[in-house]
Amino acid sequence: MKKIIITIIIICIIVLLIIGYLLLKDYLEYGSNNKDIEDLIDEVFIDNSTEKKSKIDWEYLKSINEDIIAWIEIEGTQINYPILKDNGNLYYLKHNYLKKYNSNGSIFTLDKQPFEDCETLLYGHNMRNDTMFSLLGNYLDKDFLFAHQKINIYTPTCDYEGIIFSAYSIGIEKEKSNISNLNYEERIEYYKNSSKIQTNNVDITDKIIKLSTCSYINSKTRPTDQRYYIIATLNKIN
Repeated sequence: MKKIIITIIIICIIVLLIIGYLLLKDYLEYGSNNKDIEDLIDEVFIDNSTEKKSKIDWEYLKSINEDIIAWIEIEGTQINYPILKDNGNLYYLKHNYLKKYNSNGSIFTLDKQPFEDCETLLYGHNMRNDTMFSLLGNYLDKDFLFAHQKINIYTPTCDYEGIIFSAYSIGIEKEKSNISNLNYEERIEYYKNSSKIQTNNVDITDKIIKLSTCSYINSKTRPTDQRYYIIATLNKIN
C-alpha cells in the first residue's frame, strides 16, 4: 500500500512539473513575442508630420524578413502586427516574424497575390493571452464592432483603409462549401447575410479582406472546426 501511495505522489509531482513547464513556456514565449513586436513597432513606424499619418520603413522590415509583405492595424485594439506570406506549409502558424519558434505564431496569408486579388484571407491564432487575433470574437458584439470598425493595411506599394461589414462564426468546411461556387458579388451578399450584426453604412468596393481565427462559440470542447470570420472593405488611400 505504501508503495502505491509513493507511486501516486511521484506521478502527481511529475504531472505538476509538466504543467508548470508548459505554463512557464507559454509565459516566456508570450513575453518574448510581445516585446519583439513592441520594439518592431517603435522601429518601423515613421512619423510623417507633413502627411499627418504614419508610414512603414519597408527597407528595414524587408531586411529582417522578406516574407513580411504588409502590416495590419486596427485602431483602439492591440492588433498591430506585420503580415507574413506563408509558402503553404503553415510555417508561420508556429513561428514569429523573426522565424523563431513561438506558439503565438504570426498573422499570415496563404494567398498567392495578397491585396492584389479581390479577396485576401488572413489567419491568426486566438490566443489565451489576448494577442494576435484573439479579439475577433468581440466583433459579434454590436457596440464593439461599431467602435472598432476601421482597419488599416499598409503594404510596400500602397496603403488601404478597410471598414468591417460582416462578423460571424461557422465551421471551416461549412464555410468552404458555402462560398466555393460564388463569384465576388455573390460572396459579398453571402458575407452580408451571414453577419450577426447588420452594417448598412458600408460602401462595398472591388477588394475585401477576410480575417480568420479559431472560434469556440459553437463548441464545448477543443479543438474545434469553428472559426470567427471578420470581413472588411479594402480601399486604397495612397
